[in-house]
Amino acid sequence: MSRQVRRRRPWVATFVVAVAVVGVISGIVWNRVVDLPSYVIAEDFRAVISEADRAQMIAADVWFAGIGVVAGLIIGITALVLFARIGWSCTLIATGAGVVAGLIARWVGEFLGPRDFTTRIAQASRGDLVRVDFSAHTWVTLAVWVGVSVLPVLVGSLVRRGPRSVEPVPEPAAEA
Repeated sequence: MSRQVRRRRPWVATFVVAVAVVGVISGIVWNRVVDLPSYVIAEDFRAVISEADRAQMIAADVWFAGIGVVAGLIIGITALVLFARIGWSCTLIATGAGVVAGLIARWVGEFLGPRDFTTRIAQASRGDLVRVDFSAHTWVTLAVWVGVSVLPVLVGSLVRRGPRSVEPVPEPAAEA
């Protein structure tokens, strides 16, 4: 094993742990900031939801994407700083890290709940408020995490000075 790989191994482990921590913290924040709408159990035991609450159901997705922008920037900048020297595979590292952090955040946020909407609504009485399940309603929001996490690496590769891969064209010899 080369010396360079051995030196980089602690940074890789630290980066993996940091990505997991960013995912967990993001999931907790996501669960805490979203105000979920509720169904009201009517006198005839129908579950009724207002138009405003129905529109508010997408708030979980919007917050997940917004938190993904911040987390993705943190992940992408960290990947750029730690792994820029390894070349194009830095983009793969940032992409994978964005996917992993987003999936962890989604799992943590949904795990913290509330969950089991059908059970809670079946047990509800007249006049009770039953909050909807905490979840992202689309997987497209995960693309925000991935796109933003790879963005700093792509921008950094454009503006970073490094060795040029293209040799300059030599001047033709002057005729005497």
